[in-house]
Amino acid sequence: MLNHISIDVTNVKECAVPQDKFRINNYSFTPGATTEDLVHNSTPFIHLQILRPKDDEQRDKAIAYFKEHHKQYITFADRKEVLLYLGTTKEAYIKSSVTPVEIDELNNLLPQAAHWFRFYGYEK
Repeated sequence: MLNHISIDVTNVKECAVPQDKFRINNYSFTPGATTEDLVHNSTPFIHLQILRPKDDEQRDKAIAYFKEHHKQYITFADRKEVLLYLGTTKEAYIKSSVTPVEIDELNNLLPQAAHWFRFYGYEK
């Protein structure tokens, strides 16, 4: 299984993934903290938490943790954001029931999510 994808589309002019294929959900499970979730718009509803580190040190620590704990994540050559794979659900919202996904399908969707995020993830 793929643990890490690194995307470099610095000079790409248009997105190869339709804008309506993914979306970003914002959740406020705890007061004062918003969680961003990049989600596929159809089954399987894959979820990737959008992490926006404040600096390279914070990003490097997160990546070291993900490597140590064998988490699936996506990084970019020209951006600090990291997309952390959370899982798949039966519905588009993170609190819905968990559902299995075929590895090949997941390995196909993760690069699409990364490419989509590169164009539509809106830097803060």
